[in-house]
Amino acid sequence: MSERRHVLVIGAQCPGLGLLDALEPAAHALHDTLTTPWAGACDKDPAHGRTLLCGAGLTRTEIEDAVRQAGRAAAEAGAVLVLALLGHGMAAGTQLYYMAGDSGAEDPLSAVNVGTLLGALLDTTGLDGLVAVVDTCHAGHAVPDLPSLAGGIRRGDTRLTLLMGAAADEEAYDLRFSNTLVRVLHAGVDEAGETLTGAWVARAVREDGGAVGQTIQHVDYDGAQFAAGPLWLARNARHTAARTGSPLGPVGRAALRQALAPLGGEQPTADVPAHPRDLAALRDRLAGLPAPERQWAHGVLDALRDAARTLDLLTAWPGSDLTSVLLRRTLAATVADPLTPPPDSTGTDLLRDTVEHLLLRAPLAGSSRTAPTAGFLAHLARATGVDPQHSALRAWAKDTGAVIDLNDAFARLAERTEEMRLRLVVSLHAAVGDEWPESLAAWLLDGGTVRHHEEFPCAAQDRAGTERALVGVLRWAAPLARALGTPLRRVEIAAPAPLLASWRPEETDFGMRIGTRYDVVLRWSDRIQPPDHLWWINDQARDTLKAIEDSADGDRVDWFGEADTRRVAELRERLMNEPRTRAVALAHRPARLAELMETLLASSPIVLWPDDAPPADAEPDAPPTDAPSGVAPQGHVPESVRRSVDTHWHLLPAEFCRAYRQKGRAGNGLHHLARLRTVWDGPEWLDFCTWFDSEHLAGRQPAHDEGESPA
Repeated sequence: MSERRHVLVIGAQCPGLGLLDALEPAAHALHDTLTTPWAGACDKDPAHGRTLLCGAGLTRTEIEDAVRQAGRAAAEAGAVLVLALLGHGMAAGTQLYYMAGDSGAEDPLSAVNVGTLLGALLDTTGLDGLVAVVDTCHAGHAVPDLPSLAGGIRRGDTRLTLLMGAAADEEAYDLRFSNTLVRVLHAGVDEAGETLTGAWVARAVREDGGAVGQTIQHVDYDGAQFAAGPLWLARNARHTAARTGSPLGPVGRAALRQALAPLGGEQPTADVPAHPRDLAALRDRLAGLPAPERQWAHGVLDALRDAARTLDLLTAWPGSDLTSVLLRRTLAATVADPLTPPPDSTGTDLLRDTVEHLLLRAPLAGSSRTAPTAGFLAHLARATGVDPQHSALRAWAKDTGAVIDLNDAFARLAERTEEMRLRLVVSLHAAVGDEWPESLAAWLLDGGTVRHHEEFPCAAQDRAGTERALVGVLRWAAPLARALGTPLRRVEIAAPAPLLASWRPEETDFGMRIGTRYDVVLRWSDRIQPPDHLWWINDQARDTLKAIEDSADGDRVDWFGEADTRRVAELRERLMNEPRTRAVALAHRPARLAELMETLLASSPIVLWPDDAPPADAEPDAPPTDAPSGVAPQGHVPESVRRSVDTHWHLLPAEFCRAYRQKGRAGNGLHHLARLRTVWDGPEWLDFCTWFDSEHLAGRQPAHDEGESPA
């Protein structure tokens, strides 16, 4: 499309035919729309002269001179000229005469011959095109002599879009056409593309009904041989293509309104394309503001400029294909702030809204504006196989001033990956039911590969004996981790369902609590060698995990309350006979949780329940103790805790470990999570169980040798 657009709007009164009360307001509204960067995108008040002329003092000569001057200036700039004539019109033969302040009724020589004037403009060398709007009586007579253009100075190498608010034999009333036109340009058109051509505008005005009784007409002529694109009247406010030039989303519009508010006057409410030229023009308007307001507004414009550049990168992303699920998951892994919820849009809107969220909502006070975006792109690159040194990423970082932010983001990812490289798996799968085991089995995994395996006898088949053996496992693993050159941070403890309901292995004491030094994650040991009646649980778990990951509505947890847990048979029926697409969570902790735990774990790979144990003397079906209004009774999960699970989902289960470590500390922002227990059988645990099962099918013990891989 043409980058240069000039405009001239004329609203001439003709006292001889009666003053039009609605003329000046309509001319001003149309002019404002045509000079708004996110609508008509025409230059406002350029050096060549005024772009809006109104009133009863305009003479025929002044109007013709102004049009010619505007045509010459546009031709010198290689620009499109948008010309609008509003007011009285007179028909004489097949010609339309535009009435000026000194025009007389039935005196064509005192009025402006519109067709002749438009024809002269079209034949002006250098003019990129003419878009004309005529809102007068008999506007249909405004069409110039198009066939004669072939024999003109430009030999027909020109183009025209002409919109007329009434047929040649019709009168026009109250500037209906202009007012409806402004409304249509602000609202946009659903089916149209990035810009609104004459055909789209005429159709939209007709469908709006604001100019009922008048025949809306348009004429297109295109003989230009090297035009960059079609002529258009305005950018389409409803267009949402995610690339430079696309309209802003809700976050961008809100930020722009706030930035421009100190300028006064009505601020834009339609979608605003983030064209670099538009942003530069807006920046010029801010020069007179006080320093604080100006700096704030400049920051918004800088963010919108970076948003346009980031959309360019994402629409031509060099990695594997982007999806809505991947974008949401990556955004969640980058930013978690319950006060600024992520966008709920879809498709290309989601791409645009994600970028605006990162640049305008996610940055923290005092930090770099581009740090969240750099973190997002680093995570996305990791997920889609893009090299950190890819030229497209590096060009983005240079263009947006985010080179250090991007380097830091990749460095944090590498550090986190290194910290999570080693996993110590300790299993109580030798235990039967709610009995404690005779021995513990331990595996040290390096990046998913089993490096070492050992069996550890329990001195006594009770909790104390099991925990003493667990300390021995940690002592065994510590020098092995040092030899591998990386710290051991995660300890995964797999136990039978009844023990998981009450045991807190992270509280095991070896001079300090295990959970103080390690991230302790609970697993269900029956997944290692599923019993015959549960042979299907691991396959179903994978299906459920995928459904949770692909969740379109962001709902990842089904909460079951006391009414559910009191009807154990009905709850079992629901859990075992409905496809499970979410994690299972208890909002109430039943007295006989251990008896229900196997059903919960078989139905979902992720199970959550309240940490608060019910009173020791509570009856199994007793109602909860009364609590003050707004406070959840003991053993119940309040709404704030449920929200915390959703907010921190992308950080789970590791965030539970941090919450347990900080439990009881003043100012602990994770106290909500500390009120929950969880078993989290993620994909890496299912991979380990598959490996273990394959080792047994091969007729050998799980390897003590290095290099066996469960993945």
